[in-house]
Amino acid sequence: MLKKEELASELIENLSDISTLDFSEDILNRLEVLFSDFMVCVVSANLKSKSQSLLSNDGAVGLAARFASQSAFEDRDDLDWSAVNHPGSVVFAANLATSICYPKFRSNFLISALAGMRASASIAHFFGANHRKRWHITATAGTFGATAAAAASIGLDKAKTKNAFHLAGTNMGGIGQVSLELQGAPRFNRASAAALGVIAAAGAYENIPAVKNLWAGSRGLIEIFDIDAVITETQLIKNGIQSVRVRTFPATGFIQSALLGASQLSKTNSGSLKNLIVEISAGVFPILSDPNRDRWWNLQLNTAAAWASKDPMILTPAPEIEKLVSVISSDIPLGSARITGSTTERNFELYVIDAPGLELFNSPEISWRQRKWSAMVGSEWEMISQLAHEIVRGKINDIGWSQLEKVLR
Repeated sequence: MLKKEELASELIENLSDISTLDFSEDILNRLEVLFSDFMVCVVSANLKSKSQSLLSNDGAVGLAARFASQSAFEDRDDLDWSAVNHPGSVVFAANLATSICYPKFRSNFLISALAGMRASASIAHFFGANHRKRWHITATAGTFGATAAAAASIGLDKAKTKNAFHLAGTNMGGIGQVSLELQGAPRFNRASAAALGVIAAAGAYENIPAVKNLWAGSRGLIEIFDIDAVITETQLIKNGIQSVRVRTFPATGFIQSALLGASQLSKTNSGSLKNLIVEISAGVFPILSDPNRDRWWNLQLNTAAAWASKDPMILTPAPEIEKLVSVISSDIPLGSARITGSTTERNFELYVIDAPGLELFNSPEISWRQRKWSAMVGSEWEMISQLAHEIVRGKINDIGWSQLEKVLR
């Protein structure tokens, strides 16, 4: 059996090789949607944010930080439950910032996006559950994702990409406390990871030396960051696209399944509601049942709203329903929800094990996504979606890039 440091070195070797990227049509179609969603989140944040930005005019590093932070401004950026992270907010930030700031490398956009998403997912799985208990995986795995994206964007060869990973690895961070406090705290971790990825790639471009031993010993990443060295389903490499979902409903990603289940049960069960019991993963239950947090995080209030509207996209407060809803912790996977209860007509039960947002091309998902985008940026979402299509397919011209930059800055 290979040692952890040997597996880590093998992983970095594989992630430094862009010749093995997956360019299949399914991957590209999904990438278009995920990239569109990222840009909608950034544009929406720009419309709502009241603070002037210094970062947006501070070169590729500052712009990457700005994009990453803005993409999470409303906590509606993408989500990968298999790795428990938000890859696009960091990867696309580095990918897009380098493309905008270094026009001569724009033809590398697609390779950059795929390399970044692959690295983020592969590292997130490899680092494992013990790492996630103490560290913010979106930041740590995101650092490697942003580095891969920036390295591919500026055309680094395999040796320099490996050097960029080592430069980034010696400086990565992001304490897990942000995942407990939330309320916007994870935004800066995303920003820092995206910026560090761009800096590391630029450093490798300039031949800045990096440590040789990144992983082993008391000062290496494996011990310091509690890395499990997990091989998931016998594979070190994940493409980082197929398992990523769009967060469509207007509440925290932890309760998307509960919202969907409550709205479906309300549609299919006649009679007046008598009681509704919602079970959610014990790991996140304290966050979702804390009365001191914003409504965005409140499982009880939002589930009641979804029942009342019969539509997970409409979460208008429903005080008469709220008092009939109970929430409890349960030993079920993150992202899932089990709902039981009764109306005056019957008892019901539903277990939503797979959170919505993954099946990007079925009719309900398309409708929810377009409603989300419309609510965030109005009709501008159609232009953003078209630009995403053109850039992923290599059809965008200089006018398109100027339009893209104007919209995002």
